[in-house]
Amino acid sequence: MLGSPRIVPLPGYNFTVSIITTVSGNDVPLIGDNYFSKISGISATRNTKALQAGSGNRTTYHLPTEVTYSPLVLERGIVAESSPLTDWCTNSISMSMGGIKTALIKVFLLDPNTLEPSMTWGFYNAYPTKWTISDFDAQDSKYAFESIEFSYSYYSRIY
Repeated sequence: MLGSPRIVPLPGYNFTVSIITTVSGNDVPLIGDNYFSKISGISATRNTKALQAGSGNRTTYHLPTEVTYSPLVLERGIVAESSPLTDWCTNSISMSMGGIKTALIKVFLLDPNTLEPSMTWGFYNAYPTKWTISDFDAQDSKYAFESIEFSYSYYSRIY
């Protein structure tokens, strides 16, 4: 046997989501609203500022500045029942219940054999900023989908 064992990448189809809001100082998970068919937007960019060095302009230093994050996008099939997630999105986007309430969104990438989390990302101070319903088309037999876009302060890999 040569070298170390081969590292096998995780498949991207085994995942789940947990959304935890805070009510009166207590963490309250949005139960039953963690079934999504697609997650996108897990992305961070370290921005830089170019600085020319010396009089010959042959050297450019790229100095690090702020980090920007892409919006987190969760997609799922639409269901007729109201849910804690749809209530939170409706209230946050319309600001009808006294403003925006933030949440911690955790994304879990699951091990395909054990279905236990292999990796987890936390999105802090998240709130919905865009809610899109797919087109309805009588000539197509696809399910209706909703896409929810979230802004957040930052994200980090938890484990």
